[in-house]
Amino acid sequence: MAGRGVLVAGDANRREPGRAGIVAGSYPTFRPIAYRWRVRTGRSRIGLLMAILGAAATQLLCALPGAAQETAKPCQQAPTPGNSQIALISGGVERTATVHVPPAAAAQRLPVVIGLHGAGGKFFESYSGLSVLADAEGFIAVYPNPIFAVNGHTSWDIASGLPGGGPDVQFLGYLLDYLESSLCVDTSRVYAAGVSNGGGLAARAACELSSRFAAIASIAGGYRSLPPCQPANPVSVIEVHGTSDTVVPYNGFPPNAAGAVRPWLSMWGQRDGCPGQPTVGRIAPRVEQYDWTGCAEGAAIEHIEIFGGGHQLPSGIPPDAGQASTVSATWLAWDFLRQHTQAGPYGAAAPLPGTPGPLQFGDERWAGGPVRSSARHRRGPVRR
Repeated sequence: MAGRGVLVAGDANRREPGRAGIVAGSYPTFRPIAYRWRVRTGRSRIGLLMAILGAAATQLLCALPGAAQETAKPCQQAPTPGNSQIALISGGVERTATVHVPPAAAAQRLPVVIGLHGAGGKFFESYSGLSVLADAEGFIAVYPNPIFAVNGHTSWDIASGLPGGGPDVQFLGYLLDYLESSLCVDTSRVYAAGVSNGGGLAARAACELSSRFAAIASIAGGYRSLPPCQPANPVSVIEVHGTSDTVVPYNGFPPNAAGAVRPWLSMWGQRDGCPGQPTVGRIAPRVEQYDWTGCAEGAAIEHIEIFGGGHQLPSGIPPDAGQASTVSATWLAWDFLRQHTQAGPYGAAAPLPGTPGPLQFGDERWAGGPVRSSARHRRGPVRR
């Protein structure tokens, strides 16, 4: 595919078309070996030369990305736990990501969570605590890095009108190709989770790559600039948002409430064929949970509404300014994601994508009332 290849560590100008990427430093470097030999007609000399050349060719072939996978499949050996850095070429541009692998046995297929930074940095791993949770729960956590600059800060291009969702969505697709070819991945349990601008990219990826993502989590996500969405498969969605968010307001931007949370959720409910009436539960002080189940192909929609919450990742590390968190958004996101597997394509009776849906939210009864346990969620660890 044009614009796609591999960046080999130590050789920034080398590109191997058709390969998704390699782990930096995971392949040997080579030094030229000078051979001095004299042309002889003796068969022993010719045989020795052919053996040397054959061994060199084999070594070079094994050093190429993917060659090791031809002899040892990713699930045939236990992965090396911890962090590694990868670089790949997407659209002719070098893109990078951090891959965190938990301790796991050989032949154990692991879920994948793509963790998406908000605008302005590469901080989601430490901010969310996702890698710590990955080790405890047994999933691969991956942190791709944005490269596009807006007002001096890197961010994801979620509004691209290019076919396929633009360069960042294309990058995520290539990244999944690499992960699935290099690690023992459960391809039915691939998820994305992002905060703020990263939540917007998770939403865009759910539209454009619906046959690859089983579910997404958006925390304080921005939806105002997202283009119309027509996914091929239902995708389960959890959305976490504070009602006092001033960066991406809960009720959208004036004058037409662009990017408002509830209409955006209603759109997803219609895409996923969900019934209108949710199950509502109070899971912590100032926190209501809305669940829409019985959707197409086993999909579900969930909303965590934090009354008085600002532009925050609840229980982020370090904590954001504003009111103290009473839930862990990272835990709530994973607890939702892990229950969903890749849905098949929409059936003939499924609603048309892009049509506003009938989701209802019910009464907001949090003020002054007791906390009622949700039917499913625990609050998870809370960091103050």
